[in-house]
Amino acid sequence: MQVIVYAVDDTEVSAVLTAFHAGEITTDYGLGSTPTRLDLGFVYSTAEVTAGSAHSLAEALMTNAPTAAFVIWQDPSYPANGSYVGHVPGVGVLEAECNVHGTPLISLRKVIPFFSTSRRTAWTQTEDNEAGQVRQAAEVLDALAELVQRLPGAPSAE
Repeated sequence: MQVIVYAVDDTEVSAVLTAFHAGEITTDYGLGSTPTRLDLGFVYSTAEVTAGSAHSLAEALMTNAPTAAFVIWQDPSYPANGSYVGHVPGVGVLEAECNVHGTPLISLRKVIPFFSTSRRTAWTQTEDNEAGQVRQAAEVLDALAELVQRLPGAPSAE
């Protein structure tokens, strides 16, 4: 499982580190040490973990560090795909299956109606349909991409 925190209020950094400690998150795929400070944009990870661990960690972070913008992905375990959770406060949460690289997998059955120009506006105004889910996913991914550009060392941040 891998975790990247892009932003968090200074008052909640200790809650993030506590969640990392409880989830056995380390600096080197389970071989490194549990972090004692939080580096935004760094890929933290674990060794092998049980299915559902990504969701458990995401719940802990959203409950105890609600200002944290993060992504968590759990690698696939044949025959199942992996798990992805992206959270941006004020924008929302994206939960999806993912590949080994942490790329969310979104069904074409959900994507195609979103791009239907005659229906796009009406369909994306509700959240209880597949096109609305695609819009939500796009908003979370766009917000995360914007946060990445603000990290120290990012080309546009300099």
